[in-house]
Amino acid sequence: MNKISKTNPAKASMRVNVNSFMMGSLFFILTLIWTLNPHKFSPIIIGQIVYAIPLLFVSSLAYSKIGYSEYTRSWDTFAWYTHNIGSIFILNVVGLMTALQFKDIAIAYFGLIVLLMGAYSIINLYNRPDLQSEKLFKFVVFISVLMVGGILPLAF
Repeated sequence: MNKISKTNPAKASMRVNVNSFMMGSLFFILTLIWTLNPHKFSPIIIGQIVYAIPLLFVSSLAYSKIGYSEYTRSWDTFAWYTHNIGSIFILNVVGLMTALQFKDIAIAYFGLIVLLMGAYSIINLYNRPDLQSEKLFKFVVFISVLMVGGILPLAF
């Protein structure tokens, strides 16, 4: 992960705000699903919404540590994993919920995500060739979680 060696209050604040917004949205969506009828949705959808909340919450705690802790690298790495897995779960949920009515749109949605993240990664590699292995690893983690939690369930 990034070679952060000092505190970074601005990064911490920004990431905590993003996570807080996403957690609030997830609580709203979960409440709406429970109000409508949770049995209309697959356990994969409900599970990813439910699991994204603690992942984002813990990510916020970890990111807040990089605002003042001298041990920023381990907190930044932990926060990156929890934030990204939680965020990918949200992307998966959107695709899987779309697939309930429009499977072709869901397939195009996941294809667009892969295409855009591929372009993002290429730009990242171009700008930071010194971090090639890290950037490729992050891309593989992203695609792996997207495949397991979003794309593969479309087949079932």
